[in-house]
Amino acid sequence: MPSANQIAFLFFLFSFISFSQTKEIDSLFRYSRYSDLEVLLFERNYLQRDDLYLAQSRYFNTFNQLEETFESLYAIDTTDLSPRQKAHYYNNLADAYDLNSNFDLAARNFVQAQNYYKKVGDMLSYNDINLDLFYTVANPDIYNEPVDYLDAFQELALELEDPLQLVSLEMELAFESLETQDSTAIFLEHIDKAYDLLEKDYDAYKLGIVHTFHAFYYTDVIIDKDSASTYYSKAIEINKELGLPHKVALGYFSLGDLNRYTGDYEEAIAWTKKANSYRNFNYDFELTAYINQKLAEDYKNLSQLDSAYFYLDESLKYRDSLNIQKQNISLTRFEAEKKERQNLILEKENQRNEAFIVGSLGALVLLSFLSFSVYISAKRKRLLIEKDKALEIRNIESQLKKQQLKALDALVIGQEKERMRIASDLHDNIGSNFMAIKSYFDHLRKEFKSSENTSPVFEKTHDLLEETYQDIRSLAHLKHSGSMKDSGLVPALKKLSKNVSSFSQIEVDFNSFIDDEVKLNEKLELNVFRIIQETMANVVKHSKAKKASVSITNIDSLLNIIVEDDGVGFDEDKVAHQDSFGLQSIKERIQLLNGEFKIDTKKGRGTTLIIDIPI
Repeated sequence: MPSANQIAFLFFLFSFISFSQTKEIDSLFRYSRYSDLEVLLFERNYLQRDDLYLAQSRYFNTFNQLEETFESLYAIDTTDLSPRQKAHYYNNLADAYDLNSNFDLAARNFVQAQNYYKKVGDMLSYNDINLDLFYTVANPDIYNEPVDYLDAFQELALELEDPLQLVSLEMELAFESLETQDSTAIFLEHIDKAYDLLEKDYDAYKLGIVHTFHAFYYTDVIIDKDSASTYYSKAIEINKELGLPHKVALGYFSLGDLNRYTGDYEEAIAWTKKANSYRNFNYDFELTAYINQKLAEDYKNLSQLDSAYFYLDESLKYRDSLNIQKQNISLTRFEAEKKERQNLILEKENQRNEAFIVGSLGALVLLSFLSFSVYISAKRKRLLIEKDKALEIRNIESQLKKQQLKALDALVIGQEKERMRIASDLHDNIGSNFMAIKSYFDHLRKEFKSSENTSPVFEKTHDLLEETYQDIRSLAHLKHSGSMKDSGLVPALKKLSKNVSSFSQIEVDFNSFIDDEVKLNEKLELNVFRIIQETMANVVKHSKAKKASVSITNIDSLLNIIVEDDGVGFDEDKVAHQDSFGLQSIKERIQLLNGEFKIDTKKGRGTTLIIDIPI
């Protein structure tokens, strides 16, 4: 059996090795060596469990994968973390909140991280957070902070004399000079100082940022297209070498914007498409939607309307995906917050228990003759503590549930506004324009119809225009159908069925078997309506059916919905493998309502969709 000294030595050695490993990880993050990080964090068993989760969450933040960040942080028990680990934990959590636009929560956790970094003597990380707080609380209309975080960052950066922090300082001072100085030459002086500092401590990632700031100068301050292109291109090449595709995409998008500003739309399209090729289409929906929107505008300016409509449709798809992604992030975030609060409760419980044990031992030594009385008192106190703990946990869970419902309500309201705006645009703008195009083509077709050499292309084009116009009209009507503001669920579904029958060639039969005493809340009615509306949209677009039916029934505590059609059906496995966007949207909404659904379909014999949702 090893002696106490041997055990102490082994514990010290293990702690030293672990600390050395985390120092190496911190260095890789500091100098943006992401390919090395990928090997250590995902391919080798290199770090202890908590250190691994902390490093992985920081990595996920770098690539804006927020759902994975919150999942990694959720897996950590903060009561077991050292002060240094807690500093990293709260810093990563604050970064995730900041990226998710939860600025209040970000600021609170940044301050928490700062306290721990100061406690362990890591003043470089402490000062990095001063700059993070400067960005987070920069809006004086939202925050009224007594601390000028940029001044605090500048003061400590000059004291620490760290070249990379001084590079960040020079870039901030450069932009500040544009607001306070008459001459823009001061801006370039600060940029030149940043370049000089990078020669002392080279960091490719920082150099890419300085090149980008330099390009901004020739884009927004002095219009010099050649110089701006040169520095954007330098930044792009650096980010390619670092393996940062989202940064590369932003660089190419900036080149597209530069040409867009000068009216060269074809060149703008070329660069913007290149930006699109570097997106991660699995999670980076917001920038992808914005890029496709810009492509639609460029094609419109070139009067290439088919391409403009295509990219507008792509933009709308990714905006819907963004809403679903935000829902998933919010739910994961709430779970992480719930776990963190439970950990804090447990930590306080441990502290109370430790104090109680120490007091009990002292009382036992000094007052042994009262041991039985002390035991009874301790037992009662423990029961009270456990009751208080259970009550506190129930209160916290209740508050978290309310927060989840509020977040879901806000998402539903936002989706409704976006849905009505899209329907209005389809009907008022795109539909009107397309109707005008069709009218002009009909006129042109009549002029050429008398000619002996009339091409069959005219007839095919006319049929395609008519089919596309009817699709746009149907989609606009379907999106507008069924306002429930004044009527309620059943009248809205009746109107929806009637409208689908009128603007399509499908005869829709609607039946409601909901008992009069059953009252559904407004949010449930709205979600049920949107599920059926999306299902009918799929029927109109894909089924080629002649008849369809919708029935809604309450069975005990469930709301049962059945949608049937006599159309062509589909291969469910194939559609699921291709991740059908409309079907996925229906699945997501049903899951949020804790519901279940199944599909009965085969090619050539129609489709039946059965949905059960708790009331």
